Amino acid sequence: MTEEEVAEEPSTPSMLIAPYRLIGDRLTRVLPFFEDLKVNLLKANLKIAFPVYVAYMLFFSTMAFTAVFAVASISTLLYGLTASLSLLLGLALGLLAWALTFAALYAYPSMLADTRKRHLEEELPYLASHMAVLSQAGMTPERIFRSISMTGSKGFRSVAAEEARNVVRDIHLLGFDVVTAMERSSGRSPSKRFTDFINGLIAVTKSGGDMTKYFMSAARGFMDSARIAARQLADTLGTIAELYVAMMVVFPLVVVIMLAVMGIIGGSIAGLSITTVMYLVAYFILPVLAMILLLLLDSLMPPR
Repeated sequence: MTEEEVAEEPSTPSMLIAPYRLIGDRLTRVLPFFEDLKVNLLKANLKIAFPVYVAYMLFFSTMAFTAVFAVASISTLLYGLTASLSLLLGLALGLLAWALTFAALYAYPSMLADTRKRHLEEELPYLASHMAVLSQAGMTPERIFRSISMTGSKGFRSVAAEEARNVVRDIHLLGFDVVTAMERSSGRSPSKRFTDFINGLIAVTKSGGDMTKYFMSAARGFMDSARIAARQLADTLGTIAELYVAMMVVFPLVVVIMLAVMGIIGGSIAGLSITTVMYLVAYFILPVLAMILLLLLDSLMPPR
C-alpha cells in the first residue's frame, strides 16, 4: 500500500494516517511479525489499513516512551537523585510505558473482535428467524442482506447488521457476486458459528436448495443452543453466588475474629502488627477479591 492509497482511504482517520506518513516506508520488514494483528483487524471490523495501524502502534508507543522518560528523568533530578540514577530510572519507566502502550494497542483489535463475537452469537437465533421470514417472502440472498443491513437503531448496535452491510458493500461497491461476498464475510467473521451459518447458506445458494428450510433449521438449532447456554449460565451464577458468600462474607468475618483474638493475646504476623494486617485485609485483599469476582461475572454474563 502506497502513501497515496492510504491518504485516499476515506474511512481511515487522519490521526492514524499521520504516523504512517512519518514511518510507513520503514515498516516493510516488521509487517510480517504482525500477521495475526491483520486478521484481528478484519474480525474487529476496524476500517483501518493494516500498515497504518502498525505505524500507529509503533509511533504512539515511542511517544509514550519519550514522554515518560523525559518526565521521570527530570522529576527525579529535581528530587536530588544523581544524573545516572535519574536516567536509569527514566529509562526503566519509559520502557514500561512503551510496553504497556504497545500491548494495549496490540490487544485492542482482539478484544473488540471478541466483543463482536459475543454480540453476534447472541443475535444468531433472531438473525436466522428474520432471514427465514424474508426468504419465505421470496427475497433473494442479496435483498435479504440489504434488509438486515438496515436494521438496528441508535440505542442498539447490531453486529449482524454490520456484517450484512459489509456484504452489501462488497456487492454494490466492489462488484462481487453474492456468493463471493458471503465467502468474504465468512472469512472475516469473528464467530465460528456465524461462519458455519454463512457457509451453509453458500452451499444452499450454490445447490439451489430451499433457503427457507435451511434458515428455519438453523434458527431452531440456535434457539436450542441458547436455551442450553441459559441453563448453564444459571448454574454457574449459583456457584459464583456461593463463592461470593464464602469470599466476601465468611472470610472477612473469620479473619477479623481471628485477628481480634490474636491482638488480645499479642504478637505479629510476618513482622506486621495485627492492626496493619487488618488494614491490609480491609483495604487491599477484599477489594482485590471483589474485583476478581466482578471480572469473572463480566466474562460470563451475556453482553446485552
